[in-house]
Amino acid sequence: MLALSRVVVRHRILILVLTGLSVVLAAVVGFGVFGQLSSGGFNDPASESSRASALLADRFGASGPDLVVVASTRDGSSIAAPQAAAAGTELARRLAGQPGVEQVVSAWQVPAPGMVSQDGSAALITATLAGDDTAKQDIAGAVVAELGDAAGPLDVVVGGRSAVFDAVGSTIESDLARAESFAVPLTFVLLLVVFGSLVASGLPLIIGAVSVLGSFFVLWVLTRFTDVSIFSINLVTGLGLGLAIDYALLMTTRFREELADGYDVPSAVQRTIRTAGRTVVFSGLTVAAALASLLVFPQFFLRSFAYAGIATTLLAILGAIIALPALLAVLGTRVNSLRVLRKASEPRETGFWSRLATRVMSRPVAYLAGGV
Repeated sequence: MLALSRVVVRHRILILVLTGLSVVLAAVVGFGVFGQLSSGGFNDPASESSRASALLADRFGASGPDLVVVASTRDGSSIAAPQAAAAGTELARRLAGQPGVEQVVSAWQVPAPGMVSQDGSAALITATLAGDDTAKQDIAGAVVAELGDAAGPLDVVVGGRSAVFDAVGSTIESDLARAESFAVPLTFVLLLVVFGSLVASGLPLIIGAVSVLGSFFVLWVLTRFTDVSIFSINLVTGLGLGLAIDYALLMTTRFREELADGYDVPSAVQRTIRTAGRTVVFSGLTVAAALASLLVFPQFFLRSFAYAGIATTLLAILGAIIALPALLAVLGTRVNSLRVLRKASEPRETGFWSRLATRVMSRPVAYLAGGV
């Protein structure tokens, strides 16, 4: 850590330039990962059930429906009535004509008991779709948009695995944007309360951006070689922002304490890396090692959390012990600039947290027993 601290202080400008270029590249390329992620991966491809399904599909073309359309009459009349039957037959024909749609079966074609509701007012149309899980979801999304929610006298609802996961993927993207629009400003306000200055409060968010955007890029690269679940994005944003704020908070607080103790800026940066930086490294490696256990599972849904978690954690470490100290070395005492809460901006050895820490350390056995 001593050698690293010297390199960071000596080459701080170069480190910041390379970090900035890397973040821009990661943002430009990494956001393309959303179109490359898969929503399947829940099954073990080596299990007997998976092998049986593949065998049935290869030899007999038999597979469960990817798309299920429920068509029901608005007035509760029978779907066998001439007008409803004509609309249902036309709906099945339209569905079969959509690109990528295969093996359409409708209740008007196969009037089996399982295809018609008990009261006779609703019927099913099922279809299999071409391609892998991702392609099927794209096809399902196009079908939903094309068929709409009505067909003459019939109300239409489109469901099935592919349609559901297409909706899940779209919802995840919009929900992430909505969540971050609330989380980032709220987090900044909380950091402002802790640090008391606008400059210091913005540093953890910068490291969060490095971690999250960098992880998007790593996942984009991984999609070139293996399947990655769309649900891994949730882990990237949550874990990336959380760890980055945690580590940057620790590093920035220590740096400000070193300045308050009279050290010059280069010495304060080096002492911060050798102390708080060492804590960040061991903490992050522990998190990454725990997430690495997910790599042993055969389902890529679970492995994807390992990919995302390890990448996010390692990037949070690098951002906290390299990029952030380089920025602190450039800012120096200006890290306390633009103060909003003067009292909160100064490191203190008094107050609630100091008294609590002193009390715990004075009676460690009692507090340990109480905690257990």
